[in-house]
Amino acid sequence: MKFEWILLLAFDMVSTGKNDISITDNTKPWISVENYKTILKLSFPLSVCCNVYLGDMSRGVDAIFKQFVHNYPYQYLVRKKIIDCQGYFLVSSSTESLIRPLQKIPSTISTSELLIVVDIELAEIDLLFNVSIYKNANVNLIARNGIWHLSENYLEKRHFLRVEKHEDLIYGRGLADFKGRELQVAAFYMPPLCYLNRTINKTVNQIEGEFYLADNEHERDGVEMKMFMLMADRLNFTWTIRKPTLSYRYGRQINDTAWNGGMIGQMVRKEIDMAFTGIWLKQDHYLFTNLTESWYQLFITFLVPRPRRFSSFWGITRPFTPLVWTMIVLSLLFMTIYMLTRANVKPKTPKRFRHFALTVTELIGRLTGVWVPRNTTEVRIPMHLWQLSSLLLVSAYSCSLAARLTSSEYEGRIDNLQQFIEANLTWGRQGPVPIFKEYFDLSNRYAAELPKRFEHENDSESRHKKILNGNYAVVGRIVGALFFPEDNVTNEDLKGYRVMKETVGQFYASFAVQPWLLHPINTIMLRIKEGGLNIFHLEDVVRRRAGLSLREVLVERDKNDGVPRVLSITPLGAGFSFLLVGLLVSCVTFYLEIRSVRNGRSTRAVLHDIEKKRISVNNCRTVKVRVIGIKRVTYKDA
Repeated sequence: MKFEWILLLAFDMVSTGKNDISITDNTKPWISVENYKTILKLSFPLSVCCNVYLGDMSRGVDAIFKQFVHNYPYQYLVRKKIIDCQGYFLVSSSTESLIRPLQKIPSTISTSELLIVVDIELAEIDLLFNVSIYKNANVNLIARNGIWHLSENYLEKRHFLRVEKHEDLIYGRGLADFKGRELQVAAFYMPPLCYLNRTINKTVNQIEGEFYLADNEHERDGVEMKMFMLMADRLNFTWTIRKPTLSYRYGRQINDTAWNGGMIGQMVRKEIDMAFTGIWLKQDHYLFTNLTESWYQLFITFLVPRPRRFSSFWGITRPFTPLVWTMIVLSLLFMTIYMLTRANVKPKTPKRFRHFALTVTELIGRLTGVWVPRNTTEVRIPMHLWQLSSLLLVSAYSCSLAARLTSSEYEGRIDNLQQFIEANLTWGRQGPVPIFKEYFDLSNRYAAELPKRFEHENDSESRHKKILNGNYAVVGRIVGALFFPEDNVTNEDLKGYRVMKETVGQFYASFAVQPWLLHPINTIMLRIKEGGLNIFHLEDVVRRRAGLSLREVLVERDKNDGVPRVLSITPLGAGFSFLLVGLLVSCVTFYLEIRSVRNGRSTRAVLHDIEKKRISVNNCRTVKVRVIGIKRVTYKDA
């Protein structure tokens, strides 16, 4: 007998396996099969698993649960809870047994779906009609005396609506109607996303703050502001926009459960329903609030100083690269060795090629085209080839030198992080110190140096002074192919800057919303993206509001503009230096030659003798020319 009771008890128990459940009660259910299928389909439109709670094991509850087992198409858990399963099925024959389980359900999650079935008749004052229990969850309530559906979670005062047909239990999907509900929103001035600026102090919902007037089209502008007003129009809600609290724009995470200040802090404290203006779609934001679909990808980079014009002392070397100059010197050395070897091997080669100094001098003279000796016996072919090569080199050098010396020479551009670090640039911004790991990839050895170069800015005046001192970069974002600095920079200061080509970070921009707003806002966001309205408003705002100075930073100014420059002395410094050195060497050599033949005489006497010899030689040459001329005339007369 004892064994039979144990067997009967085991047979009546309900297990979590769907195929292993057996219920022996034959009580006729009061919900038809077709209606039950409709209830399950409309109550769990998004859930693909379900947490089941049985309040008691009465015959009516058993019958209702048996219907669930046979009609629910997905997996479920009985008297266990997994947060990933956002469907909840609660059945009981009394309301008191359901209150405690309802309080444990994470109903703040707007996608939570609750189906409550009670095997009794409910009164209007029953505890299950207390809407504060359900928070943001979607709820359908079934009892023997009626069917109720909890109004949408985006309506300010939720209440249970009694419906006549099971088909009316459907949740509101698609475009919602907020019926003019006023939403509390946070934003701040950040071109080109939002241009709200003027504020007044007032108290809303017993919370004091700075609220934007937003009373003209000039301020109700910006890419995200335009998208927000589209949402307000399509979802039929009104709005009031306030500034973020404290000195933070977004706030800072303290630990896994606490957030300090900013718009995210306002979301956590439920002071606001929505926030926008460049909110990054990232992990710490997502831990504390709900983020919508991103609408655009933004990039972080720097404005860096433009390359400065300079004049080089070695300007005459600019036509050829160091490699070409090296090849010319090696060729000269190789040709010198060749001629020395040839002169020592072949006796008929001119004797001057047996001396290193004379050989180098002649080859350099032929290379520059200023010396062409007549006696080239035995060396005509190599000398002619050398002179032909020299002609090509000199022609190329002369043409390039004339063009380069009359054009400007600039420093190298700063287009990547390596060049940024090598240029010893610093950067900074106003407000709190940024979280560097979110801005940069610190695994990059050059990006890891950027936090060390950060200098905090107190105001725009300190930024202006740093810009005037040079070696300072301005951080900002690339939005719609234009650069927008994080803090205000005057047009005059922007003239000396250009955009660094390499981006140092990237992020996706989204809106932050309370849980009950996530689905309707995401629906509008996706339609905005599908229709290309985000790109339209982005291009439109940038076209209208971006100044000429922001466009000029994209234009490179270190290219040859075709305007000739006045040739200064600096780039010719090396040429004049060579000339002066040559004159000095020739003077010293001449003085040493005079000194070697002086023999105790004065330098003046030696020069006087040289002058006499020069006149004598010239007279002899004149006589020879006259004699030769007389002989030619006599020959003709004969």
